[in-house]
Amino acid sequence: MRNEGKNALLGQIRNPYCSQGVSRKSEIVENPLTITKNDLQPQFKFEVTAMPGGELVKRCFACGSCTGICPVSMENPVYDPRKIIHMVIMGLKERVLSSEMIWQCTRCDTCQFVCPQQVRMSDVISALRQMAIRDEYVDIPTLQEWGRVVKVKAGRCVGCLTCVYICPFEALYIEKEKRASVRIDPLKCRGCGLCMAECPRGAIVMSNEDDSLPIPRLRNYGTC
Repeated sequence: MRNEGKNALLGQIRNPYCSQGVSRKSEIVENPLTITKNDLQPQFKFEVTAMPGGELVKRCFACGSCTGICPVSMENPVYDPRKIIHMVIMGLKERVLSSEMIWQCTRCDTCQFVCPQQVRMSDVISALRQMAIRDEYVDIPTLQEWGRVVKVKAGRCVGCLTCVYICPFEALYIEKEKRASVRIDPLKCRGCGLCMAECPRGAIVMSNEDDSLPIPRLRNYGTC
């Protein structure tokens, strides 16, 4: 009887939802933070290191210096550069490349000066973003919905090129077709809003779930 009581207690500790009739299997399926064997792709870190900018990602030993000094992380503690690299090393390819988190980095390079392993996080982020676009984990409409990339209203844009000339990151360009509206390079746009402020037609907008925040909140991205 004593062993039976002990086993019952252990069962409750392992699965606190057992009294509610929720099985451990369903708990694993419904919990987005759970990592399964199918989530892991060990080759992912090698794919990243093969990309320009991702060569040094395996040097990281998770000291946390980047997270401690990151201005984005200070505004939003959910954003964690160290966690991104940890997820890359673990092989959580789909979770990383489909996550909004890799688009939160402003690429200010503040972390570069404190990293003891000389891992340039902004370059790693650029590599991950290229992979996300290339492998179609995200698209421009999704990035615009997240408020990561500006949107040009084709019906209002007159092609004056004010935004093209003023963008410090050369993220806006115009195609050669006649009367074509301005296009956005999602890998260059940093969402600074300068083009929005200077557009004489008000043709450039940015989605943001809370305009009062300097940095939009992260959505659920299912990290480890």
